[in-house]
Parts: sequence; structure tokens; C-alpha cells
Amino acid sequence: MTDRIFNTPFEMSLHVVLLLGVIHERATLDRITEYDFITVRAGEFGLDDGSLNGDSIFAFGELAAKRELVREALKGLVMDGVVDANDGKEGIIYSLTDSGRALDEGLVSEYASRYRTVMKKVNRRYRNKSDVELAGIINRQSTKISKR
Repeated sequence: MTDRIFNTPFEMSLHVVLLLGVIHERATLDRITEYDFITVRAGEFGLDDGSLNGDSIFAFGELAAKRELVREALKGLVMDGVVDANDGKEGIIYSLTDSGRALDEGLVSEYASRYRTVMKKVNRRYRNKSDVELAGIINRQSTKISKR
């Protein structure tokens, strides 16, 4: 058993619930991962004054690990009845259940409020991009950051 809460499936579960609560649509694993990454690193994408979890020169190296955390979080959320998983043309797509929406409404904190605010900006800017296009945007931004 571990006593850490950051960078765990539990923390990522909270992010997933907040994210799906903001976008009000179904999303793939990749979209959830990419949106969360951009939201947490919003300052590096010009969407906020800073990054929700602080700045780091290694931030863009987190993406692969984040995807696995999201996968684990989604697995638990589906098993707990908080998120539905359905087949879609893009693959498996996820959405909040009624229980998930109630949980989202109950997440009240300064961090949750800021996450939602930034997620709205992310969704407005990128909702018409495909998952592949989002990955390209993240990769290009990573290259820019590494050249600084």
C-alpha cells in the first residue's frame, strides 16, 4: 500500500471526473489523456498564467506515464459505476454516469475550480481537433520547450 496521492490512479480519477464533467461529451482514452495533459500544463500552451501542478523541465516526459494512469483510473471508474464505457467509431469512448455527474458536482475545492476553468479553455480551443491532431500539438509544443 502507498501513502502518496499525487500521480496515482486515484488523483487521475478525480481529473477524469472533472474533465468529463466539463466537456459534457464522450471521450476516448487518448482525448482524456491529452486534454488532462494540456490542462495541467496550460501555461505552456498559452491557456493560463501558469501550470496547475507547477512548472517542470520534464513535464513533456510525463505523457506516456499519464496515459497509463488514465487507463487505470478509467478501469476503476467504470468498475465503480462512475463512468460508462461504450464502443464508438474511434474505439472505446467514456462518459459520466448519473453517479459520476453527482460526484463531479461534489468536487468542490480551489484546485477543482481552477481545473474546470482551464479545462473549459482547453475544450473551446481543441474540441474540433482529432486525437491525432492533439498529439501532434503536444509533440510540437514539447519540441519548442526542449529548444529553450
